Amino acid sequence: MTRRRSVFGVGITETALQDRSDDPAVHRALHEDLLEDLAVHGNIVFSSEAELARFVTAVSTLPTPLAKAWETVLSSRRVSVSVSDPESDPGLGELLDPAAVDALAPEVELVLVEADQAELLGVPRGEFSAPSPGGLVEIGRLTTATRTATVLAAHQVMDAPMREGGNREEEWQERLGPLAAAATPIVIYDKYVGVQVARRYVYGRKFGDGLTWLMSRIGLHPGRKVRIITAVPQDDKGPDPVDERVMAAAFLALKEAMGHQVGLDIALVPDRVRGERRIERFGHDRHIRFGDRAVLALGMGVQSFSEPKFRETITVARLPVADAKGREERAMKAALRPPPEGWLGWARSLASPRQ
Repeated sequence: MTRRRSVFGVGITETALQDRSDDPAVHRALHEDLLEDLAVHGNIVFSSEAELARFVTAVSTLPTPLAKAWETVLSSRRVSVSVSDPESDPGLGELLDPAAVDALAPEVELVLVEADQAELLGVPRGEFSAPSPGGLVEIGRLTTATRTATVLAAHQVMDAPMREGGNREEEWQERLGPLAAAATPIVIYDKYVGVQVARRYVYGRKFGDGLTWLMSRIGLHPGRKVRIITAVPQDDKGPDPVDERVMAAAFLALKEAMGHQVGLDIALVPDRVRGERRIERFGHDRHIRFGDRAVLALGMGVQSFSEPKFRETITVARLPVADAKGREERAMKAALRPPPEGWLGWARSLASPRQ
């Protein structure tokens, strides 16, 4: 049974690269489509260092445009390339017993092999793929990889809305968690998240804030680095006034509640900045960027996760990574200059955030 996950482990044999379409343009298109999917959804796993070396050699024999495309993906930060620990023997390219494929799980969920090996492993000629005998791994060919159930399920998970009544823990297991495990840094761009955190940690308002839940889940992957870019209200006259001092104290309290599992960096941006010709406001659009892999724009931002179940259907859109980075860079240029010790260090030195 195919697991619904935004990111999956995939094993690819060097011989699979040699499967060709009769039309060179079609052959190139198949590879490029697969590479785009791997850049977002794939972690490539090799059974041994020797198998990885053979794969790299096979890549170098491809037509120049394809070889460069594969080399770019293999060397990029978008795709994780790893070797099984411990290394396994025989390698994937030598497996002929379908039952042996199940042993690759759970690290590997999809294997792509050349056509003859796929047939020996139980993939009918007229099918895109077939499950291993235990149903733990999908077996497919490189030429039909983008039509495998694993890849199609990853697309569906990534693009689906968070539906009313849905569970945030399932959302983490299927979409956000695999992305957090596969990419760093994680950047949260959300105008309102700083105020929400301040209301909870400084003013003690008894309501859930989605960031606390999200950070606790990211903390399941120690060593992850998170940058939060948020807006600081100007001249806040409300009952719970928030400025950079209050906000820094709130984020410090959040970090201390999380422990040391996550590295936290915050950028505080005035919600209104005077530009050359007009007043520029911090953008209403909100997103979470997972390294160079994917960017998810959430209709309600991080506050979507404030309760265990979603109270309404929340739109999730994919943004180009370059566009998200551009938005972040513009905000960083307008950000308040942090104290020498950083916002969190400065907050730690304050006796009270409300004095």
